[in-house]
Amino acid sequence: MQLISVINLKGGVGKTTIAVNLAATLADQGYPVLLVDADPQQSATQWAQQQPTGGGAAAGRLPMTVVSLRADAGAPQFQTAIQQLAQAAQATLVVLDCPPELSDPALVAALLADLVLVPVTPSPLDVWAAQQAVETAREARALRDGIKPLISLVPSKLLAQTVLARDLPATLAALGEPVAPGITQRVALIEAIVLGQTIRTYATTSPAAAEFTALANHILRRLTA
Repeated sequence: MQLISVINLKGGVGKTTIAVNLAATLADQGYPVLLVDADPQQSATQWAQQQPTGGGAAAGRLPMTVVSLRADAGAPQFQTAIQQLAQAAQATLVVLDCPPELSDPALVAALLADLVLVPVTPSPLDVWAAQQAVETAREARALRDGIKPLISLVPSKLLAQTVLARDLPATLAALGEPVAPGITQRVALIEAIVLGQTIRTYATTSPAAAEFTALANHILRRLTA
């Protein structure tokens, strides 16, 4: 089992959208995936509980198991719970949607992760928040073996053909960690949520689906390098 933790200091950066669509993309590529919703808002859980509408036969339930789990009981207990849930779901990849804050649960998530994803929007405030998220992950790395968790910064909610979107990857690269393929802000991503679907079932051939495929491939390369 390998664990991918999606963390950030603040909400509104597309964390849950990335976690759910990433998990679905990995599942569609043939990996047994478990999505753990550790966010008190339970957005991923509510998304999974929606009755999918529209999209014809392609619109089914989410292609991965989604469970909610509190992350404030401490690292050993949280790790044991995740391992038990992953075993029950026969999952080899676990995507963890963390609370929108850097608190003890976020550090626990980083301590247990093989890879930490930090979504960042093209806003100076979010870039500053991303610096703190990176430091949290690096603190976890120092407490472990000095190698894991790996860290990838994910440009998120990019506005196409804007200077901010164009410059964000270079800005993030200056933080000293790999920058993953970005996710553009698209209406299709919001519509998919409304319909209880992921972008893979709502708009399979869309640019948004292609972006999540690129993100999934980036993650798989890092986990298997």
